[in-house]
Amino acid sequence: MKKMFKNFSILLFSFIVVVGLVGCGSKNSDSDSSDKKTLTVGFWKGDSTTEDTARKNAFAAFTKKTGIKIKEKVYNDYDTQLMTDFVGGTAPDVFYVDSSSIPTFYEQGVLEPLDSYIEKQKDFNASDFYEPIYNAFKGSDGKMYGVPKDYSTLGLYYNEDLLAKAGMTAADLPKDYSEMEAFLTKLKEKLPDVQPMVFSALLARQVYIAQSEGGSIVDSKGNATLDDAKVVSALQVLVDLYQKGLIRTASDLGDGWAGDTFGRGGAVISDEGTWMVSHLNNNFSDLKWGVTELPTVNNQQGNMAYAVSYSMNSASKNKDEAWDLINYLTHDAMADYAKAASVLPSRKSVAEAIDINANETMSPFIKAADYATAWQDGPYLSLISSRYDNMITSALKGEMTLEAALKEATVSANQDIENQIK
Repeated sequence: MKKMFKNFSILLFSFIVVVGLVGCGSKNSDSDSSDKKTLTVGFWKGDSTTEDTARKNAFAAFTKKTGIKIKEKVYNDYDTQLMTDFVGGTAPDVFYVDSSSIPTFYEQGVLEPLDSYIEKQKDFNASDFYEPIYNAFKGSDGKMYGVPKDYSTLGLYYNEDLLAKAGMTAADLPKDYSEMEAFLTKLKEKLPDVQPMVFSALLARQVYIAQSEGGSIVDSKGNATLDDAKVVSALQVLVDLYQKGLIRTASDLGDGWAGDTFGRGGAVISDEGTWMVSHLNNNFSDLKWGVTELPTVNNQQGNMAYAVSYSMNSASKNKDEAWDLINYLTHDAMADYAKAASVLPSRKSVAEAIDINANETMSPFIKAADYATAWQDGPYLSLISSRYDNMITSALKGEMTLEAALKEATVSANQDIENQIK
């Protein structure tokens, strides 16, 4: 379900044109009545055929209920193609938006604020959504620019057989990051031929750690502050674990991603998202594994949340119908879609209705939805993230100190931001 929006800096010039088109389009929102019974919906290709089927079924049910037809628009290169459609005035009425991209879209004026629609929808019940997931789709003006359809958080996966081989069980897993080094050291001693932990050295996975001591990766203007002393201090634990050989990335171990490393038994534990569940079930069916909540950091619960919304084109000529679809997909159809697509519903009541809270595998991810940090922090997050991801490896491998690496990442990111603004 998850797809990050990147390369917005390359396409910012196009957005300048978009603003003018949006203004023109909105003035004629009721001019073409012949189109009002057909909505175009844009999305990226699903991660599975089950998800594609679930979406088609939801669209068909909406058409049956309302008579409004749905025209699907599937994008292979989502950000580039969607941007082109905005420039050309052919963007969909409703489309997916990753939470990390809400600030960028909001600043360009291409998203319709949904607050007036929500207020009129008596059965909407905003409090039914997990708060961090829901708030991830607010603009800096506090208005809603999308309704979350589903989400993922991170969990701590563990290999049951390897733990047993090391003389341990899931009960021995670290409860706080302060216990991580001792736990991984014991695994390394007991299982010298197996990597204790595989992780992803990405800012998108580590913001909750980076900000655990009260620092911030972004300031109020959206500029990078990766070199905040509190951020450096908080992330030092990862550098220390890496340099002691206790954690490694999948690429370090010759794999494309952590799911393959963990699946083949190359690591005892891994902090990954819900997307790894189906990967393990489909490709490593003989593996005995489990998952629990991430260890706390400084005895505080922390996690990351990645969510996707249905949002409305501010230039749509079919806004009332577009809202009807958004509301239907994030209310009436959510239970059937979540079950069929095997995704986590963003409404608490739906999670209870389909009894997913009782699912031993999914429960840790759902619990985290109440306290996770949403992957959304200003319009330049993708630029900041890219610079962090490029520099953190140098710190992990000891090529420079973490402080120096994050200083360079901050300077480079802010230069990118300045160039984009120009």
